[in-house]
Amino acid sequence: MVVGFLSTASTRVLVNGAAGDLIYNRRGLRQGDPLSSLLFDSVMEVLHLLLRKVASEGLLSRLAPRGLLHRTSMYANDVVTFIKPERADLLACAAVVEDFGEASGLRTKCSLHPIRCTVDQVELAQSIPQCSVEGWPCKYLGLPLGLRKVSAAQLQPVVESAASWLPLWSARLLNHGGQTILVQTTLSAILIHAMMSLDIPPKTMQALKKICQGFMWKARADVSGGHCLVAWDKVTSPKSCGGLGLPNLQLLNLAMRCRWAWLQRVDATKAWAEFDLQIPPLARALFESATAVVVGNGERALF
Repeated sequence: MVVGFLSTASTRVLVNGAAGDLIYNRRGLRQGDPLSSLLFDSVMEVLHLLLRKVASEGLLSRLAPRGLLHRTSMYANDVVTFIKPERADLLACAAVVEDFGEASGLRTKCSLHPIRCTVDQVELAQSIPQCSVEGWPCKYLGLPLGLRKVSAAQLQPVVESAASWLPLWSARLLNHGGQTILVQTTLSAILIHAMMSLDIPPKTMQALKKICQGFMWKARADVSGGHCLVAWDKVTSPKSCGGLGLPNLQLLNLAMRCRWAWLQRVDATKAWAEFDLQIPPLARALFESATAVVVGNGERALF
């Protein structure tokens, strides 16, 4: 389909109102072309099928005796696949990535992140020429990914990203109504992605709160308590309670963490549904108090 689009497209140049000869487009797509995303997704789907084929043929060892059927996660050009630290598995995965890069013309960068591996297994991974062994945490989809709870220092880029979307120069050109809308929409768009996946540390919450207070009240990076005209708890209250309806970051993070418990309850087809997710006790209690279970035919009920 994509080849048909590219091979049949043509262009004519108007000269004094008259169309010139046909010019056949044979140099690919320009950056930003609506067809570029379709072409890229089609190419990346080949890599997904290659990894699935290698696993189904037994060239990759099973991750566990039962379960763990989904070993690959793909989003745009970020690909994560889990394999056992065995030489045959490492060589097979490296060969798939190398062959895919040569066939598609895409430059591939492969890195290995050991998860509770022995020294011998790490040395074995280092012997694979196509891959580099890196430590934790790593960055995936814009967020730090690690084996332990994420610290405030690792989430500092998220704070800086939120600050860059609240430029202080624009605060001086807006009234309080415009500043309120900008804080509300920007925070909701930037932080939900991180809050869905991570428990945001209190230090990071406080840094984000100070950025919002400085933008709202004094159009500068930080403010003291005397500069705030109204207590921030009042500002984040609903409009029906006399507040401005700005998001309360602690409650927003709690609600996003409750989402995992909800999806685990209603959708068993998720790749992570078989895992025992570590949901904070407060989020778990909120979810249980806000939901009700109705026993149906008993197929999913355990006694």
